[in-house]
Amino acid sequence: MTSRNAEERDQTQPNEDRTQGSIRTYNRWQLFYLDRLHRLYDLNKQADLGHLDEDQVRLLRRAIFFTLLDCEFVGVGEDAKQVISVDQ
Repeated sequence: MTSRNAEERDQTQPNEDRTQGSIRTYNRWQLFYLDRLHRLYDLNKQADLGHLDEDQVRLLRRAIFFTLLDCEFVGVGEDAKQVISVDQ
């Protein structure tokens, strides 16, 4: 291995480490909408058990849909999709 290859390896190694160990941070709006989605999705489980009437289920599903759109708008759409797909 030449000294140039060793230098290139040393320069690229820290970049790889930073991407592997990075922690996702959220601003307050992102947290607000993700938390809201969690809460609505938990209510949706009650709807599946028959604890809510038809109108409440319809409104709940609309709230989930629009909260997903809000999550997309604030930049956490992929995280929001994971919230919904985890339990399915």
